[in-house]
Amino acid sequence: MSLFLGRETVNENKVELPVKAFHRHLMALGASGSGKTVLCKCVMEEAVRNNIPLIIVDPQGDIASLSLRGKPEEIEKHGTPLSIQEEFFEKARVAIFTPASSKGIPICVNPLRFPSEDTPREESISALDMIVTSLTSFLGYDLDSDAGKGAKAYLYTILEHLWREGQTIKDMGHMADIVLRPPAKITGTLYDLVTKKEPQEIARKLRFLTVGTPSLMFQMGVQIDIDMFMDQSDGKVPVNIIYLNTLNSANDKQFFLATLLRELYCWMLKNPSEDVQLLFYVDEIAPYIPPYPRNPPPKEAYALLFKQARKYGVGLVAATQNVTDIDYKALAQVNTWCLGRMMTQQDIARVQKIIQSIAPMRAEMILQRLPSLRTGEVLMLSPDFYDDVVGFQVRWLVTEHLTLDEKDLPQCLSPESKMFFEKYSLEQKEVAEKPVAVAPSPSSKNLEQRVQLFLNSARQAVSLNFISENLKVSVEDAKRMLVELGKIGVVERGRVKGSTEDLYWLSKFGFKPSMNIIGEILTIPVRITQVEACKKAKSMLEGGILGKKEEIYDAELSHIPIWRVSATRETKKLLFLKKKEIDTYYINARTNAIVSLEKREIVFHKLIRQDVEKLKDLDDDDEITFIPRLPGEIESFPKISLGIDKVCRKLKTTLGVKPVSAEMVLLPVWNLKVQHKKTAAKRTIIMDAATSRILSGHF
Repeated sequence: MSLFLGRETVNENKVELPVKAFHRHLMALGASGSGKTVLCKCVMEEAVRNNIPLIIVDPQGDIASLSLRGKPEEIEKHGTPLSIQEEFFEKARVAIFTPASSKGIPICVNPLRFPSEDTPREESISALDMIVTSLTSFLGYDLDSDAGKGAKAYLYTILEHLWREGQTIKDMGHMADIVLRPPAKITGTLYDLVTKKEPQEIARKLRFLTVGTPSLMFQMGVQIDIDMFMDQSDGKVPVNIIYLNTLNSANDKQFFLATLLRELYCWMLKNPSEDVQLLFYVDEIAPYIPPYPRNPPPKEAYALLFKQARKYGVGLVAATQNVTDIDYKALAQVNTWCLGRMMTQQDIARVQKIIQSIAPMRAEMILQRLPSLRTGEVLMLSPDFYDDVVGFQVRWLVTEHLTLDEKDLPQCLSPESKMFFEKYSLEQKEVAEKPVAVAPSPSSKNLEQRVQLFLNSARQAVSLNFISENLKVSVEDAKRMLVELGKIGVVERGRVKGSTEDLYWLSKFGFKPSMNIIGEILTIPVRITQVEACKKAKSMLEGGILGKKEEIYDAELSHIPIWRVSATRETKKLLFLKKKEIDTYYINARTNAIVSLEKREIVFHKLIRQDVEKLKDLDDDDEITFIPRLPGEIESFPKISLGIDKVCRKLKTTLGVKPVSAEMVLLPVWNLKVQHKKTAAKRTIIMDAATSRILSGHF
């Protein structure tokens, strides 16, 4: 299954992107008018042809025209077969949802809806935190201030208690009442969090949301429901467009999207898939996931989706003009980049590090080509599927490409689409009037499928008891199914060296418990190109300004395996009191040396001669990010000489800490081979390929 995106600019060969590429998301970058939105709309059209449902957030009205047929003569004139248009409109059910408005299909949010019973406990806590974070921010609190922290803690304590007690909240007015008259069991805790007057202020702000225009966002229309967005009972592929321009303020848009993202997060946890089952597209992503220190309501949930959605078959598609306006940790999870025209040196400089991390050998060529691209021309980097950068012209859309105002929407919505969602509105009203019923659990799926889906989303080797507990089945049933799946080669079993407990994983993941590889490997992206590495190393060559006696004759990229260990340590406080703190330590998996960061070096210590609390590690550098990859996705996987047991013993004896958990990290390095021009003596300079620090010590 592939998406037809266009034709190569050199030879007009078809350019296709496999559907599975969306497990690791797609980002379109380019200046205004470069064609990035057209590219993303082309992806949406192709997704429908591949029977993939869509949820699209349209902040400006540029995407809603997916509901309109393009002019056949224009489509043919530009070389796109009319059969593509016929297939799209035969398959698609385009629905335009309008929050707080009846111009399209009116839709509302319930930001106080709790995670369902079958959501794992840890994820439920995360979802509750998302609810409170977005609500507190929406009420006008600064989350970094004491008042904001207190209000968030107050609301969280109430919501967590109600969730544990199995109670529900009807609406904002009901929530305001609870804020003023909280359950007796938690009043003592609550009054330690805020001043006496603060609950009245929180309740007052909640009541503001129950009157006038703000109330429409919570009361008008069908309620957000991802199962509703995924409904294909009419044989159509859902194209759900959330048209945000019907909301009055940027704050309203932020809050609405935050609630939508949380609903999507909770839904995917309960509905894992090995295949791409949904694409989620936001046109112009920058306002919703900006870099530190900005923290708008959607950011936390959106960042979590970038990190985890691929485990559950949800692919993210996004577009933006300025890549520096986006949180870099989210960007690190993207593996397919489509670059449009960029005219200014400032714009090109902004994408330089991203290009270098994906294609370090071809970065200079790509950067030079960006200003000369025409509208609709794209340079695509997708290293999992293409060895080289692919330059192509985006195919002509089979839908119209217009910016629609709110007044244009009624004629863009088919009667069939409106009728399809009216039934949901009636059903939701009936449910609201009845006692709360627990949603059907995934347990209705057959056990074989459930075991495979669970192992696919876990993406690590797990124990029998862990599988049994999470699937809520007996140990005997779980073991029987694992044995059956093992016989046909779907599941493998093994043990960590020195352990007596069996672990299970999907064979396709390629884990090796005997080598302590029981999950995804954290890889650090390459951000320093070969050319840059050689330039930086020139100052280290023998010789002066007038001439160097040495020269770099070769450069090779490799990876050093490092154990990242979380451990607790005791710190002394006043009056001889001790307190346990958790910290992270990095240990070379070949030499057992402890890794620390200096300003210009990464030092591998055989012996530690300084206070452990003063050691800086890879977590202390914001330039270093981690991307999880399966062992099979890593070319030339390095040899691991030391298992985690030896590493843990090293930490206990040398630093006096108690290891809790460990995972593997691969540090990319440039091996710069140097030769003396006269004597032919050779040596090697080892440089970190992420930050250009020189490696020293026992590495």
